[in-house]
Amino acid sequence: MFKTIKANILMAVLLIAAVSVNGQSVNKINLEQTPGKFTTESITVAPGDYQFTIANNGVDHEVGFVLAPKGKTDQANHIKEAYVTQTVKNGSTSNTNVVSLGEGEYVYFCPLNPTEQYSLTVDGSIKTIQLAQTVGKFTTNGLKVAPGQYQFEIANKNVDHEVGFVLVPKGKSAPADHIKEAYVKAPVAKGATSYSNVVNLSEGEYEYFCPLNPTEKYTLSVK
Repeated sequence: MFKTIKANILMAVLLIAAVSVNGQSVNKINLEQTPGKFTTESITVAPGDYQFTIANNGVDHEVGFVLAPKGKTDQANHIKEAYVTQTVKNGSTSNTNVVSLGEGEYVYFCPLNPTEQYSLTVDGSIKTIQLAQTVGKFTTNGLKVAPGQYQFEIANKNVDHEVGFVLVPKGKSAPADHIKEAYVKAPVAKGATSYSNVVNLSEGEYEYFCPLNPTEKYTLSVK
């Protein structure tokens, strides 16, 4: 069952990290182009503010980035904030401006490469689970949720060093069994928070803990 869980995890969101842009907290999505294609072929995210970083790896001319609502890819419907601030030469990267994405279906592509159109889904059903750590423990135990897509928000209340978050199938706590998408995007300093990527949780029993605090293992039931 847990092999299925890992297979269903939204791999594209591994490329997402939280950053601050002009004092605004946004999620950065890193995408790479090689000749004729993007190496990430689909993305699913929650509604929010995003900035795209586009890398050119091996295309021998400058490339760009277009984001548009699905089925509306003519230039008039391009989301202009998602254009890169400068075209991307081979071996370099360029950022877009910040884009506010509401729930819906989008496509991204590069007409300069050129590439096919790839899907970006903004899913309002993704839920956030908030968990706080104090010295030696999480303040929540015995979580019960329905199957679905989740993002974990981890807060460090008063641990005087950085903490993290590990989620595993119950009874399987070796590093090879960690659900990598549940790792926080950055270690959590005292007084700060950090998010995991999006995890597709299927029915089953899980445990979460922090080896940096360290804490005991806490139960999370999905049914």
